[in-house]
Amino acid sequence: MAKYLLILSTFSLNILIGATPLSETREALDKWVETRQIISKESSEWKTEQSLLGNTESLLARELGRLESELEDLKASSTASDEERSSLAAEKESLKAAASVVSSSIGGLESQLKAIIPSLPAPLIEKIKPLIRRLPDDPQDTELSLGQRVQNIVGILSQTDKFNTTITISSEAREFEEGKAVQVTTLYWGLAMAYYVDDSGKYAGIGVPTIDGWEWPVIDGIASDIRNLVDIYEGTGEIQFINAPAKIKTL
Repeated sequence: MAKYLLILSTFSLNILIGATPLSETREALDKWVETRQIISKESSEWKTEQSLLGNTESLLARELGRLESELEDLKASSTASDEERSSLAAEKESLKAAASVVSSSIGGLESQLKAIIPSLPAPLIEKIKPLIRRLPDDPQDTELSLGQRVQNIVGILSQTDKFNTTITISSEAREFEEGKAVQVTTLYWGLAMAYYVDDSGKYAGIGVPTIDGWEWPVIDGIASDIRNLVDIYEGTGEIQFINAPAKIKTL
């Protein structure tokens, strides 16, 4: 800028005193214009570069902040992962201990289940037959995994519990005289007992479980009462109190 002022002053002085020829004056003026253009261009370029550098600095600052934040997150995540691994390892050891307890007792549970199967009602046995077939003949020699064996036992017990909390109606063929099967309607009151009656009213009675299966004694004079029970259950009879015999047998 000082150089520009010096040239301008010299040019003005030469014009005033008339000591400089016209050609030299023009040459000096051209150089002044060229110098002014250079200064203007460099000033513009510097402002552009200054703005670009400022933007770059801001961008780098944000990127640095992001990287520092991610680094902190990674440190926190690493700590959390270590804690989670420790928790999972502890849980694994706990499950291994529980599995060891179950493994040592599951054979006895399977044997107990097989022993009580005959005392279950026929409709329930039919429903859980696929699960019953999966009970191993020899609990000490089976290809089933511990999880499969536990799932099998839970399935049998859950279905048995469900049957025990409801009244179940079933149409069954029962033999009362040698070689003669009669179709009867049976009402099971959970696992405890049952009532049955045939369509003619000739055969009626109760059913009670035993360790070897169910017994179905015929009881004279109760056919109409049991038929009323069946009709009430099916929603075709009038709701009323029914005087019916009951028998609970301890296995």
